[in-house]
Amino acid sequence: MKTWTTFVFVLLFLFTLSACGAPPAAGGEEEVLLTNGESGGLQEEPPAFDPLVPASQAVDPQWFADAAFVGDSVSVMLELYNGSAGALGTPAFFCAESLSQTNALSYTAGNPRLPEYPKGSGQRPAVADGVASSGAKKVYLMLGMNCISGGVDRACQDLVTLVGEIQARLPDTAILIESVTPMTADSPRADGALNNTTIQAFNDQMKQICQEKEWYFVNIAEAVSDENGFLRADFSGDKAMGIHFNYSGAEAWANYLLTHVPEALK
Repeated sequence: MKTWTTFVFVLLFLFTLSACGAPPAAGGEEEVLLTNGESGGLQEEPPAFDPLVPASQAVDPQWFADAAFVGDSVSVMLELYNGSAGALGTPAFFCAESLSQTNALSYTAGNPRLPEYPKGSGQRPAVADGVASSGAKKVYLMLGMNCISGGVDRACQDLVTLVGEIQARLPDTAILIESVTPMTADSPRADGALNNTTIQAFNDQMKQICQEKEWYFVNIAEAVSDENGFLRADFSGDKAMGIHFNYSGAEAWANYLLTHVPEALK
């Protein structure tokens, strides 16, 4: 009996030594390598793209020489101001009264409501074609005031479609969406469909789209709004609609653009 018991203890002792001296399993090596990063270790996720362009040191006005601005009658005042003051250098402007992303998609070349380009030529190309012919490296778009009353979702989708047409022609151009600016507190044009709440809803949705598509969002509205979110009265020379800017408002707009340029584009 003692002999048998001794034999069992010896076997258990040898088995223990064998287990302690065994090399680590392949999975254990892999786990160590993954942990120390020598072979496909876990990497930190890159930060999500932030579309909002922050304030920065002002750029030289000629930074905008290869930019194009697409807009409606609100942006026409920026074009007129720039023609007078040269605050933004020499960008191309594709701005026209009543222009929207929706009608820009349907207007064919020659339509009298399309922006003229080149200026003085009498030519009125489709918006995407005109922007493409300018060779712009940066395209700013502020459109929506003339169509968001028909539905924010539709207005956003049409703007995405228009940008897609521009990118198809200029695949390397940077896209910068400017927030639609608010209406004055006493705007006669404000109603149940077109008002600052609708404008803000459009801007919020476009900012989200910009994050998804990695476009830039330039929040012009914050530069021209009063403490209650209305267009500052002293920035508007438009008593009939409470939408359009005077030169003081256009100057504030231009200054905001000069000091809100994406670092990646400098």
